[in-house]
Amino acid sequence: MTNYVAKANWYINQVLSGEVLACMYVRQACARQKSDLERSAREDWPYRFDARAATRVCLFIEHLRHVKGPLSGQTITLEPWQCFILTTIFGWLRKDSGKRRFKRAYVEVPRGNAKSTLSASIGLYMMALDGEGGADCYSFATTREQAREVFDTARDMVRRCSDVSRELGIKALDYSIVQLASNSKFVAKSAQGSTLDGLNTHFACIDELHAHKTREVYDVVETSIGKRLQPLLFAITTAGFNLSGICYELRNYVIEVLSGKSAG
Repeated sequence: MTNYVAKANWYINQVLSGEVLACMYVRQACARQKSDLERSAREDWPYRFDARAATRVCLFIEHLRHVKGPLSGQTITLEPWQCFILTTIFGWLRKDSGKRRFKRAYVEVPRGNAKSTLSASIGLYMMALDGEGGADCYSFATTREQAREVFDTARDMVRRCSDVSRELGIKALDYSIVQLASNSKFVAKSAQGSTLDGLNTHFACIDELHAHKTREVYDVVETSIGKRLQPLLFAITTAGFNLSGICYELRNYVIEVLSGKSAG
């Protein structure tokens, strides 16, 4: 079995040594993770890194298959940078409650980096294996078409991976993915033609955040995770040009966290 934590730490060390070229923000994110791992040994540090939790999500994703492009039909193999993201999000737990440290994640990647594949895989994990009863999981966007990008990828993964879906009791319908045993679901939601109020969200993927001209969707989703003990709001986007939208606001906050000016 792949040691996903070691793979993530290799990436961190390669970035920090300059062997892997990366922008300043990626270097800061790697340095932050390395520093946190060192601090986790202290009794007064409120978080612990759980390698088993970090590994579990990665192992699940590598049992899924690509559904688009030249790799369609092949089993997913996580890149080191993806292992870094996943082990960071899912590996940190609170020492007092055992629940996850992070409830929000912001990921900015160039086009062509299997953004929908990563988002869909995380959504399926959160729905089927996170131990949450009635896990309501959604892919959100401003338009129906964009909201279905991640959902359709997840649905096709379930249909392609009959061994995984059978083992976990997952069924892929045209407009929803369900796990009857836990009363959990994964559906697409958009601001078009339907209300986003009244949700009780366990996982939310907000795709292409830079395309959101207003903060309406983000604010509704952020409010909707409040009743869950360890939800995840996963915002993922390519670069955009809107300097007044929610994406730029959130990006600036992340930059402050990485620079140490804000706690995260």
